[in-house]
Amino acid sequence: MKKMMMFALTAILTLGLAACGSKPASQSASQSAPEPAPEATPANAGNESSNSETIGNPWTDVKTPEEAADGAGVGYFTVPEDKTETPRGPIFWNTFRCMKGVAEAQGSIGAASLTVRKGLKQDSTDVSGDYTEYKHSWTQKADDWDVSCYGNEEGSAMKMTWLSDNFSYSIVVRGQGDIVDTYGIDEETVSQLVAGIQ
Repeated sequence: MKKMMMFALTAILTLGLAACGSKPASQSASQSAPEPAPEATPANAGNESSNSETIGNPWTDVKTPEEAADGAGVGYFTVPEDKTETPRGPIFWNTFRCMKGVAEAQGSIGAASLTVRKGLKQDSTDVSGDYTEYKHSWTQKADDWDVSCYGNEEGSAMKMTWLSDNFSYSIVVRGQGDIVDTYGIDEETVSQLVAGIQ
């Protein structure tokens, strides 16, 4: 009986010691687990910070097309006058902005949005920033330029691009709501817009 009691006490003590011995290991594992996280966090934060510094917003808002041209370094930048009437409705300009090599005007034509850009040709032959794949593409003569037109309906241009000796130009038109992927401008409106952009 004494042997049984001694055996039971020994087993209890052994288990107790094992449990006590595992606590520091658990604590040390739990203490070491958070350590990589703080190390990882500053590294990630540093990467995010450097990415945001690198990527940052390159655009600067300005008040006029002339200021956009100066800021972009494209010499001059003209767009059709505010309230110019077109077959698709009047043109209104909301904002002008620039970044190195590109001047931009944003506004509306009728109920659709309108974005016009002028950029240095050597930086890009398509300065539109629009990478949509369109169902139709064609070329139209407008103001003595060969204008490449793109749209999802034949004859309804949503994106137009053309080149001069030193510059590349673009027009992007977007309808609203259900017609965002189909609304475009006709040949006459393309000609009128291109003639008013330099």
